[in-house]
Amino acid sequence: MADVNLDEKDFEILRWLDREGDVDVDELSEKLGISPSTVYYRMEKYREQGIIDGKVPQLDQKKLGLNLTAISEIKSEYGPGYDEIGERLSNLSGVQTAYFMLGEKSFILIAHLRDHDHLQKFVDDIIHTEGVSHSATHIVLKTFKDEPRLLVNYEDEDLEALRS
Repeated sequence: MADVNLDEKDFEILRWLDREGDVDVDELSEKLGISPSTVYYRMEKYREQGIIDGKVPQLDQKKLGLNLTAISEIKSEYGPGYDEIGERLSNLSGVQTAYFMLGEKSFILIAHLRDHDHLQKFVDDIIHTEGVSHSATHIVLKTFKDEPRLLVNYEDEDLEALRS
């Protein structure tokens, strides 16, 4: 890893946090065979290094009435002002994720929206964003995977490669 040096115990703690979302220090220390103070110390180190940040519950978008997921591909002329365009797009209502891309498209947005009226406003807002030359918005019909946790997406050998 480039900025931090993590050992096997670090990855075990981080995988636990990633999987469970929270930690019972006594339970974790017993499972891993390390002292509770070591778990506390390491978790504080992760916060200081920016590996973990905050404690946010995962909300169910459908139960909150956000029934549509839109993925928008946006083209913009390359040049000065790209960051400003990205910031404006990122701040549109409903945008959860915004990527600056290499290739044919300049930006990809993922947004969770209430209904078709909200979708129409979202598309209009994209079209009227200064610097946007073209956009195409797709509606998700079925989600096979939407996993916000990081480490649960990798097999053990891939995680091992991160440590070496």
